[in-house]
Amino acid sequence: MISWIIIIVLVVIGVILLKMNHFRHKMWIIVILLLALFLYATLYVVNVQNNLDFTTFSGFVGSMKVYGGWLANGFQNFKVLTGNAVKMDWTSTNSSQNTNANTNLADKTLVKKLSGARLAR
Repeated sequence: MISWIIIIVLVVIGVILLKMNHFRHKMWIIVILLLALFLYATLYVVNVQNNLDFTTFSGFVGSMKVYGGWLANGFQNFKVLTGNAVKMDWTSTNSSQNTNANTNLADKTLVKKLSGARLAR
């Protein structure tokens, strides 16, 4: 229940602040609001998975270590994924053969439709 209240309060604050006149201020507010929602959502997910303790100072410190490790692991996975995507060969191969095969198939289908339409007349 408290999580929905926090989300609603953040959205209402964001909408109120978006009524400001300057575009630059609007963009910063949107970035900060999205960052706050990201941090809240990810902290909630980590809390559900690991049953974190925020009631004591030592529990809070331990929870932040778990959350920091979770974020670091996520960024490490993103780095590996990006590195592998960059290393892939993205050039198209055999594109002329595939294009010709598809064109020939389309031409044959068109010829069949046209010849069927002529016979129906």
